[in-house]
Amino acid sequence: MALCNRIIGMLADKAGIGHLHNHKLVVAPKSLLLEVTPPHYGRPGIPRPQTSIVESSLFTGSSREPQLVHELLEEMRSADEVDILISFIKWSGLRLLMPGFEDLRERGVPVRIITTSYMGASDAPAVEWLAAMPNVRVRISYDTNRTRLHAKAYHFKRLSGFSTGYIGSANMAHAAMTSGLEWNLKVTAQDMIHILEKFSAEFETYWNSREFIPFDPGNPNPFRQAIAQARNIGTQQAAVFFDLRPHPFQERILEALERERVIRSQYRNLVIAATGTGKTVIAAFDYKRFREFKKQQARLLFIAHRQEILQQALATFRNVVRDHNFGELLSGPYRPERLDHLFCSVGMLTSRRLWEQVGRDFYDYIVIDEVHHGTAASYRPLFEHFSPEILLGLTATPERMDGGNVAADFGNRFAAEIRLPEALEEKLLCPFHYFGVADPVAISEDRFWRYGRYDENALEKVYTGSHIQARQRLDVVLAALERYESDLETVKGVGFCVSIKHARFMAEMFRKRGIPSAAFVSDVGSADCAVLLDNLKSGRLAFLFTVDKLSEGVDLPTLNVVLFLRPTESLTVFLQQLGRGLRHAPGKECLTVLDFVGQVHRHYRMDSKLKALLPRHRYAIDREVESDFPHLPAGCSIQLDRQSRQYVLENIRANLRNLAAQVPERLQTFTVETGRKPTFGNFVRYHDYEPERLLVAESWSGWKAKAQLTPVPADPDLAVLKKALVRATFINGPDEIKRLKDVIRLLAQGQINAALQTAGDAILFIHYRLWAETGPRLGIHSLAESFHRLSRNPTILNDLVEILDWAKEETAAGGIKPELPFACLLELHARYGFKDIKAALGMADLSRAGQTGVGVLHFPDKKVYALLITFQKTEKEFSPSTMYADYPISRELLHWESQSQTSRQSNTGQNLVNHQPRGYTILIFARDQKKRNGCTVPFMFLGPAERVSYESERPIKMVWRLRYPMPVDMFEENRRGG
Repeated sequence: MALCNRIIGMLADKAGIGHLHNHKLVVAPKSLLLEVTPPHYGRPGIPRPQTSIVESSLFTGSSREPQLVHELLEEMRSADEVDILISFIKWSGLRLLMPGFEDLRERGVPVRIITTSYMGASDAPAVEWLAAMPNVRVRISYDTNRTRLHAKAYHFKRLSGFSTGYIGSANMAHAAMTSGLEWNLKVTAQDMIHILEKFSAEFETYWNSREFIPFDPGNPNPFRQAIAQARNIGTQQAAVFFDLRPHPFQERILEALERERVIRSQYRNLVIAATGTGKTVIAAFDYKRFREFKKQQARLLFIAHRQEILQQALATFRNVVRDHNFGELLSGPYRPERLDHLFCSVGMLTSRRLWEQVGRDFYDYIVIDEVHHGTAASYRPLFEHFSPEILLGLTATPERMDGGNVAADFGNRFAAEIRLPEALEEKLLCPFHYFGVADPVAISEDRFWRYGRYDENALEKVYTGSHIQARQRLDVVLAALERYESDLETVKGVGFCVSIKHARFMAEMFRKRGIPSAAFVSDVGSADCAVLLDNLKSGRLAFLFTVDKLSEGVDLPTLNVVLFLRPTESLTVFLQQLGRGLRHAPGKECLTVLDFVGQVHRHYRMDSKLKALLPRHRYAIDREVESDFPHLPAGCSIQLDRQSRQYVLENIRANLRNLAAQVPERLQTFTVETGRKPTFGNFVRYHDYEPERLLVAESWSGWKAKAQLTPVPADPDLAVLKKALVRATFINGPDEIKRLKDVIRLLAQGQINAALQTAGDAILFIHYRLWAETGPRLGIHSLAESFHRLSRNPTILNDLVEILDWAKEETAAGGIKPELPFACLLELHARYGFKDIKAALGMADLSRAGQTGVGVLHFPDKKVYALLITFQKTEKEFSPSTMYADYPISRELLHWESQSQTSRQSNTGQNLVNHQPRGYTILIFARDQKKRNGCTVPFMFLGPAERVSYESERPIKMVWRLRYPMPVDMFEENRRGG
């Protein structure tokens, strides 16, 4: 013991860790503190659970272990805070815990409870009894179809550090807590602290989510009605359960629409969303915002081709604007009294010649549902004879199979789209089980590839006929179907084929094997098409084989099997075809997808469609394949058989690693294939390249030179400034993009003084943005010399302009500059590197860059702390010990931990904890991860924040409230709640 104390003393003598002197071991025998008895206990001996508070244990309902209800009661009596997450609460269970809740009430211990109206299982009086207690707050999920809360968990927090949690299968019900065979794990902070940290993080995210609504004890009727409705499903009226504030995935779309209008002055906006994902709800929220801006004076025209769509849309708009007299129908037998808020069929629009009735400027806001029909003659008056302030197009089918350009009426831009993973996470779509099956037919030779896509005639020859390849492939398809679908009687499937001949071949072969099937192709008449669809819906047919007819506008919610019998180059078409089967339907658990994966041409991209099924940017696609896709949306699965997995990995790795041969070849054929100029933006969008991956390998001019489109770059500073091109791909502040382009234009003309004048206060900032080094390291002695050196690198300047043009089109930042106590270049939600932040806030100058390698930057002259946060702490996708240090609780609230040696009493600790009375500004910079594709990811500026709470010591755990909500994407990518 003496030796240990000597070692501690030697360590404590080191600078900065003197506090270790207080941690020497006690040599003399001392009394052991067992408890601090609360004043209201008459005698020592706080009730304790039978199980240990330092070792975790498992309850299985065995007669040889204490009852769960006994342990919960005893835990309550010594808790300092209690959080409970429970699917339902029964009176029979609550009354057993009443003594514990009453003890908590007497001691004033705060209790938070999250529960649901799921299945009507809760007893309303039990929830009301709890909510009536002054120390208890209750939040409830009413939207049980989407929220999916089935957790049962209790967290007993203790200031002593001996917190405990119970996580398992037992609801607050008599049988579950006393006699049922329920399994529950007791977790202690002493041996599984990371589990309780995760509990806290997830609970906080739920608590601050709009999905969970505060229960008002003074108005229990909403909960009572929800319980009654859930218990009487057969007699209830259909209820619309969406909040008056949009959900996160809807907010992202609404923010994108706002950016299109405010930043890009685009007031014709096209939104892509699969059928069933709530396109109309988004339109209603967008209209509501516009209407409020116009002080409730905004005339609306909503156009759809079917009456039932119009009726559903009218009901949705009435709910969102909270006016059940809002809007009238003009469709079928319905005739409106007024035309101010009109829900009109396209047939009535044209037959009534509505534009002549009201004039082109009558409507302020027009919505066109299923706008992929917009190229048809009946829809043209909407574009040619009306002039609204906003024209919003909604479609699940942006690529028409007849070649019509849907986007042409919307500035050739997609304003926003509901991504497939988020629609699946939100339970807007049915989950899929995706099976990759090795295709015995190899289509990797050049004879199968022409003008940037597969040659349909060449594929048709190997997929059809009586030759061995076609027969082998057919056997593989049938064997896979038998393996993954045990009961063909229940199958309602569609197979996507390469040609009409292929579709007819497959239908014929299936019929010969006893599977009722038909070809649903373009030369089938409309009456016959209707019969075929009815036969599929009724079960008289098991399969329809088609080329593209089912990709567009056919509603088949009962579809439960999709066969991909051909490679699809267009990601949009692939998602449209997959989306045909992702509609919810009664009795439908999931969609079965069979994709026949063979050896494909080197130019074919398998990674694009697989990445579209995963959360954005979070996981490397090759590692996902190798690990069998562990990060899919809930309920979804992708399984590749051994051979198809090998084919996929070979294709992905070839596309990732063979850039040197691949990019020049694609550049040479780009204009012929696409009809577009080979600009940086056009190229990376069309070929779905990650820009930084492309530019790490070569400058943009270098790639064009390798394709023999331009001369080889000879810039004197090419080696250094190539890295500036990579950094430029992350620039997204609209003001900065404009300023930088203006400066570069002047530099390219040799007008150094004009460029310096245009840069103004941002000269040093621009130096670090492009050079990323101090002047002495570069041999630069003044900022004028820095700009002069830049002007001698013409291909770098040209490349920067093309990259910034792309960045301007892609940016999601709004160009807002937060109001701060000092002038500042930083734009809200724009991205900045470590040195950029120091240059912008005055720490750096040309000769030195300031502090390095820290997560907290102190700017004493400005009285500013910049907190630099990386949410995903390691390069690995999951690390339990680091995952719950820094994370967003909601879009406004952020949990953050100081550096491990920062104490509350230190100068830094006091400045952070008491930043407002001390006059300090706290600025938050955050990023998802440190590296992506081998490049350092810059931080996003989230603006100023105020401290909400703090606890613990070395590190200090703090919650900050952002003045501006963080972007939806950042919150969704990094939140800890499910």
